Amino acid sequence: MSAPVTPRDLAEKNSHPAAVATPKSHPPVTWPADWDHVLDTAIYSWQGEWNTQRVQQLFLARYGRSLSRSHARPFLARRAHQGVFTLHDLPNRRFYTLKNRKDGRP
Repeated sequence: MSAPVTPRDLAEKNSHPAAVATPKSHPPVTWPADWDHVLDTAIYSWQGEWNTQRVQQLFLARYGRSLSRSHARPFLARRAHQGVFTLHDLPNRRFYTLKNRKDGRP
């Protein structure tokens, strides 16, 4: 007579090797030479809150190709570090606004 089958035996028999989750890599983006100027002009013109989605939409409209969030995010952070934007880091959202000059003009 064979040994009784335990729940552990069933789990080992039915388990599949866990797939290793790897982040989807995006090809490196080549920033167009006028991108800083395009984004700055758009922000000066339209003002408001700028997040990765808004930058992606602008990039697609201007250049006809998509831009991933993983590329838009560091670009916005770099422009904030350069003093162009102010970061607003709220608990459930992050956005940037145009940094105003000391004399009140944008």
